[in-house]
Parts: sequence; C-alpha cells; structure tokens
Amino acid sequence: MNTHLDLKTFMQSLIDLTKVRDSLALDPALLSLMQHWLGIIAGQPQPIRMQVLSRRQLVSVMDTQLESTDPTFEAWPAEVYEMLLNYLDREHRQHECLKTPKGKLHIFPLKQSIAHKNAILIIQHEALSDQAIALVEQCLQMFHHYARLIIENERDALTGLLNRKTFDQCVSKILLNDYKPEYRFPLHHYLVIFDIDFFKRINDNYGHLIGDEVLILLSRLMQDTFRDGDLLFRFGGEEFVGVFSCAEPLDIVSLLERFKEELAAYSFPQVGQVTISIGCSKMALNVLPNTVLERADEALYYAKEHGRNQICYYEALIEQGLIKDNIISGEIELF
Repeated sequence: MNTHLDLKTFMQSLIDLTKVRDSLALDPALLSLMQHWLGIIAGQPQPIRMQVLSRRQLVSVMDTQLESTDPTFEAWPAEVYEMLLNYLDREHRQHECLKTPKGKLHIFPLKQSIAHKNAILIIQHEALSDQAIALVEQCLQMFHHYARLIIENERDALTGLLNRKTFDQCVSKILLNDYKPEYRFPLHHYLVIFDIDFFKRINDNYGHLIGDEVLILLSRLMQDTFRDGDLLFRFGGEEFVGVFSCAEPLDIVSLLERFKEELAAYSFPQVGQVTISIGCSKMALNVLPNTVLERADEALYYAKEHGRNQICYYEALIEQGLIKDNIISGEIELF
C-alpha cells in the first residue's frame, strides 16, 4: 500500500515537471522529481540531500563559505568543492561517486536550462545501488529531452539567444526575488542594451546574409565572454539585451569593459571590426520592467548621440546631470 502511494506521488511529481513552461523553474522540478524517485528506489523515506550546481555557483558558495560567520550556513566541506570543480573541468563526464568526510556523493552531469550551460546533480547517499544509479541516469535523460523542448521555445531562431517573449518572464522573476543564479548575497541586478553601430551600413554594403552572419558571430562572442548564468536576449534586428547578476556593484563595469575589449579584438569575416553602443541601468524591486528597460534605452541613446562605441550608465548620467530622469516609476502590485 505504501509503495502504491509512493508511486502515485512520484507520478504526480512527473506530471508537475511536464507542467513547467519556464526553464528557470526546471531545476526545482527536477529536484522534486528525484526526491520521489529515490525515495522509492533507495527506500529512504526522509529527504535525501541533493543539489544542482554550476561552476559559477560552486565558486560563489566557496567564497561565501570563507566569508560567512553565520553558523546556520550549510555547505559542503571546502575540499569537496575542489573535487567538484575538477569534475566540471573534464571534457567527458559521467556518473562518479566521491568519498568525502561527509559521506558518499554521487555526481551526475546535467546539461539543461538557461541558467546553466553545464551543471551537475549531486546526491548524498551511502548505499545507492547500480540499479538506482541506472534509473537516475534514465530520469536525467528524460529530463534533458524535455528541457530541450522548453529551451528551444525560448530561443531566437537566428542567434540561439533568448527571445523577447522570455524576457518578460525572466525580469519578473528577478524583480520578485525569485531568480538566484548564485548563492552569494545580496545580488545586484542590471539590465543592459547592446546595439551594433551603423548596422544598416553592413546590410547595405555587404547584404543581409553577411548582416545575419555578424549577428550570429556577435551572439556567440557574447555567450563566450559573459558568464554561465547571465541572461542574453535578442530583441530583434541589431539590438540585444543582457540581464546580469553581480555580487559587487563594480562587477558590471568589469563585465561590460571585458566584452568591449573582446569585441575590439575580433575581426568579422568580410566586414572587419564592428563596434557597439551599450546602455545600462540598475534593476530594483520597486521599478517596473518597462521602466528599467526605458532607462537602459535612455543611456543607450546618450551613447549613440555622443560618439557611439561606448558604455553609458543611466544612474551615472543622472548623477552627473547629463540627462534628466523623466521616466515615471511605478510600484509592482502583488496579487
């Protein structure tokens, strides 16, 4: 009777997973599914400790562990994180069991989600059978196939970046404090608009096929330069948007400057060097998504009107008296 109830609960968790239409919600759905799965297979009624982690999260947790004075902060021992980082550095990854001071950790490679390019599922269990491990791997294969369907629906067909429809969902989660790509707090969130300078000239001089190639190569450069967990969108045409979560306010400056340096060193086939103008604005819980987008666009407009090929920060422009804050802010009402 108990097994029947457990199977019923497991099937419900599988149904709950297939209800997910937002890739940012995939990881919690996976963990819920795995808890029910292992509860049946491993015969362990109490929750099994498990976690989905990316490289960025691993580094962030290690930093937090070193700095934290909170006795309630729960983390793996430092040497465990080193082993996990070494595992992520491998080109080919498969299930592995690590013996640690805290017990056995089973690591499974996980490729999914807009939050993580490559991540791992960690399960702490002392006696996971070969059959249970094989079933976990099958469950992860099913999850990966389903995640791909969700992710493909969220992507721009040309560049592979996130599309405009997904932007509203992601920004809403951030403003509702429901998106945490790393564990070091507090996080500062920024919305950034990227616009290719004189892109019409590229289309006019070289044709739209070359113009599309520039968009594709630029999007790849953005993905290679920015971090795992940074959200990159194509809004249409030559305009891109990024949403970045930073532990320190100056991190956004370093990120954007590094991207400009990488772009300056890159030569596009036939076209040569391409420059970009960038407008940035800080996100806040009491600022509506459209408002922060308009502020970043105002900073972008200033960059375009004052020489292009530069980064402008909305808050800095306001502080310096270079622009006026004419945008009306609005409170977000939660129902």
